Amino acid sequence: MSFASKSPSLSSLLSCVYLLTLSTLLAAESAPGLSLAEALRRADTGSPALLAPTSATRSAEALIAQAGVRPNPTLDLTFENFAGSGAFRAFDGVDTTVQISQVLERGGKREKRVGVARSGLEIAEQEFAVRRAEVRAAAAAAYIAVLAANSRTDHADRSLALAWEAADVITAEVQSAAASNAEAARARAALSTTRADQTRAESARTKAYASLAATWGGTPDDSPTLPGLPQVPHTLPDREVLFAQLSAHPLHGLQQATIGARRAAVQLARSASAQDVTVAGGLRSLKDSGDAALVVGVSVPLPFRNQNEGAIRAAREALAGAEQSARALDTELRAAFASAWQDLQLAHTVARDLRADALPATAEALAMIERAHAQGEASLLNVFEARRSLNALNREILDAEAAFATALVRLDALTDPTFPLTTAFLSSR
Repeated sequence: MSFASKSPSLSSLLSCVYLLTLSTLLAAESAPGLSLAEALRRADTGSPALLAPTSATRSAEALIAQAGVRPNPTLDLTFENFAGSGAFRAFDGVDTTVQISQVLERGGKREKRVGVARSGLEIAEQEFAVRRAEVRAAAAAAYIAVLAANSRTDHADRSLALAWEAADVITAEVQSAAASNAEAARARAALSTTRADQTRAESARTKAYASLAATWGGTPDDSPTLPGLPQVPHTLPDREVLFAQLSAHPLHGLQQATIGARRAAVQLARSASAQDVTVAGGLRSLKDSGDAALVVGVSVPLPFRNQNEGAIRAAREALAGAEQSARALDTELRAAFASAWQDLQLAHTVARDLRADALPATAEALAMIERAHAQGEASLLNVFEARRSLNALNREILDAEAAFATALVRLDALTDPTFPLTTAFLSSR
């Protein structure tokens, strides 16, 4: 049985295969309706996750005001010489003393309290910076996920269109006895598989849009239609320049603020060992003589038992723990950078190699099979298998490009919260 076909539908199918190759490789030409910068701005202003930290900042400011308040004075009223025996049985001989006492703080306690409160404000501000960086990173990652989902959905749509046409062509070939029923069954199976892939791609895209809108507290309807991913660039960013920017990560600022707070706590604990002085002054009224006299007093605790040594030691240990955590944080950020860079390199190499070597070879193999089919030396099944191989390769390239963009977002999140690398990559389309 000859597999040659004079059908114009087959010629149209082969042309569509060629167009599928080109259209899948190229990114969408239209400019995005929502830029990455706009998505980040929306996340900054609308994310529910950024509302609670502002309350923490206002709370810390209130604690600073409270920390600077001096101790209240004390009013003392003393009544003497009554309800006793003999001449003091009645209340006629009551002597009255009225005095005001004031605690005078020593050791700079007030200044140290204010220092601790100010360090609390610094921690609150740095925690907000960290949370904001996390929200921006989530928004950038969601934005890239939408672009990747669009690319995969476009690829699935084209694949499904060709699968439908392939099934129609095979059906026509079977009716004209130019193809077997087995080929028709395989075409229907391929169509069913492709339709399932397209459904999954649509579902993934819907979820991606929902995740993006959620970063600013919106709904999927808040996200305009976006294009697909561009191709990976020819070169990678400078690793050493990026690595040098790692020290500016907001987590470093938070850790330094925590260390500052622990140091302020040590100073406050030390100041507590300085004994406060209480001074008092007032007037005493003597009932029997009708005279009055001034009363002045000074009291100072004797620090025999309590010099706040336990609190000082605890504050020092907390400071040591914070300093150790700073070293651990540095190690964690370096590891995260190394992982993201490795993923970036791998995705870049895979995408570039597949596009430069595997893609031309696969397209050439498809063209050869097309020519063989036109000469009656290959079946439609051979053509469709070659087409599926090309589709699978295009999908693998898309996956590598998505992995590259995701790794780029991770590097930007570690080095620069304005995401310059990702922005430059997206503007290259």
